[in-house]
Amino acid sequence: MSRLIFAFVFFPFLCVGQSLPKSADTVFLGADTIVLFEDKTWEYMHALNFNGVMCDEMRNSIEGTNLVVDWQNDVTFNYDNDMRALTDSIWICSIDSLHSGFAIPCPAPITSEFKMRGKKFHYGIDLDLKTGDTVLCAFDGIVRYSKYNGAGFGYLTVVRHYNGLETYYAHLSKLFTKPNQRINAGEAIGLGGNTGRSYGDHLHFEIRYFHNPIDPEHIIDFEKGELRDENLIIHKKLFDYRKIDGSKRKFAQAKNKTPEQIAEEIKQSKERKYHTVKRGDSLYAMALKYDTSVNKICSLNGISDTKILNIGEKLRIR
Repeated sequence: MSRLIFAFVFFPFLCVGQSLPKSADTVFLGADTIVLFEDKTWEYMHALNFNGVMCDEMRNSIEGTNLVVDWQNDVTFNYDNDMRALTDSIWICSIDSLHSGFAIPCPAPITSEFKMRGKKFHYGIDLDLKTGDTVLCAFDGIVRYSKYNGAGFGYLTVVRHYNGLETYYAHLSKLFTKPNQRINAGEAIGLGGNTGRSYGDHLHFEIRYFHNPIDPEHIIDFEKGELRDENLIIHKKLFDYRKIDGSKRKFAQAKNKTPEQIAEEIKQSKERKYHTVKRGDSLYAMALKYDTSVNKICSLNGISDTKILNIGEKLRIR
């Protein structure tokens, strides 16, 4: 059982760009120190005056570039940093002697890859799991974002790591972390689920560098459950997908909506859903993809399970 040790102190802290209330006390919890303020709020000591730079290597890696480091607990991502503008490659270590831990978020097969899906680009991978399965933090770091996200991620945790990478864990059913909390590789960040814009239990997992997504399979071998290499070279070709999906605009920052608002939007979007038949499709494969049954699809479309599907034909799934 963790022991709380109280130290009675009274002094003001100033955070860059804002004034914090006077502190009334500090609490030592394990390796962390928590500052308690007079207005009954609290913050981790290491988060005060924190600007998002995790180590000297991260600071050195962007010297001479226009990349901006920020630290925001209420914004998932933005595209102010366009990595396609890189003129030189950036070398970072996925793990090092100080932060050598690594863990697969969940030991499950990939069900959707980093690629175009329909008219939109899928900026991460989907890992199969069941609601309630434990999701682990991939690398050592600090939690930047941990709450319900109204832009489709559902319950989401974002962790920034000491090399500058960030990992995203979306559609969770329960969160175990708080913003600005330090966390180690292999520690549980939450439970898997089906929250947000999701049509079946799974973990949506992303890796980003200065808010720009990188294909997680470029860094992690999910079949073997290990890193492909301790060294990672960041270069502009890793971000060529921004040409594929036509994104020359700055992506809108996620809007924060209440769980009730997004739940109603999801309910409405799930009322009717259609699938356009492609080469190789079958009723059974469609049922697996959309977490439904062949009988349900047949009933919605007035067809039998022996129907021959025609390419381009639209079938109602929900």
